[in-house]
Amino acid sequence: MPNPSFRFQQFEVFHDRCGMKVGTDGVLLGAWVQPGKANRIFDVGTGSGLIALILAQHSKAEIVGIEYDAAAAKQASENILNSPWSDRIHIVHADFRTYSDGVFDLIVSNPPFFQNALKAPALSRNHARHDVSLSYSELILNAAEMLSAEGRFAVILPMSGAPEFEELCWSAGLYPARRCEVSTIEGQEPKRILLEFIRQRLVTERTTMALGTPGNARSDAYSALTSDLYLTR
Repeated sequence: MPNPSFRFQQFEVFHDRCGMKVGTDGVLLGAWVQPGKANRIFDVGTGSGLIALILAQHSKAEIVGIEYDAAAAKQASENILNSPWSDRIHIVHADFRTYSDGVFDLIVSNPPFFQNALKAPALSRNHARHDVSLSYSELILNAAEMLSAEGRFAVILPMSGAPEFEELCWSAGLYPARRCEVSTIEGQEPKRILLEFIRQRLVTERTTMALGTPGNARSDAYSALTSDLYLTR
């Protein structure tokens, strides 16, 4: 039987009632994003609350996580309640396409229809897809409406989806500030891409990363990125 929870250094995430299990995509996005001095953060499709919890560990911000699935939203709320940051994270059971709650300094999303397609070296993962699809266009347009003037919008996507997503962001007045191409094993072609958008046109910071080595260990880069999250190397 799959483990109903995943234990990190500072919190535990139960995910047995969630379509979106704890997976490398979520950990990678949460660790890669730099919340800085963001006062309000919005996590679209929070699932178990994983990314919201990581960002709470890395910031002092108020965080809202929205989740369409009722069972997942309930379990996310329980995970938050049992975390050290229950006073700063609020889970909302609602549809992002019709939700509004002011402006946010940082909006993040691991789009649920691409959840967990990367498999982390030396880590066991359950793989599941969410029941509800949120189109790129809907995600981007709603995020653009809720993003503050100096805000940032960050996602993790399959490489194949990046050109369309970036084009839609340009049309919505959001421009790439950071992009990181991610391969599963060193030397392989990238399978995923981390993207961060802002309202200003700047030179894009471009990097690459591998999650693991040919020997099935975590790479030095991924280990460093997640050094304050995973219990063991």
